[in-house]
Amino acid sequence: MFLVIRCGGCSHMMTAPDYRHHMLCPVCGVTTALEGTRVYVTCRERAVAENIAEQLVRIFARRHGKDLTEEELHMLRQRFAAWERQSGWF
Repeated sequence: MFLVIRCGGCSHMMTAPDYRHHMLCPVCGVTTALEGTRVYVTCRERAVAENIAEQLVRIFARRHGKDLTEEELHMLRQRFAAWERQSGWF
């Protein structure tokens, strides 16, 4: 499983395997502890997680860096789960 997370230092969106405890940001070099970090989506495939991270970068750019609300995050996770079910993951 891969997590879509945001760097605590520079707000760069990145993916991390769920078995890791820390992730080094490729942009600013800050180490982010995965425990306690906001996880946007959990994916089975790295390519899907990277695609979602890229889409979130575009969304944040349109919103001038403003993060998702809890309601928006819940909606994102629901839509992703529905997409996974339709694509045959479950």
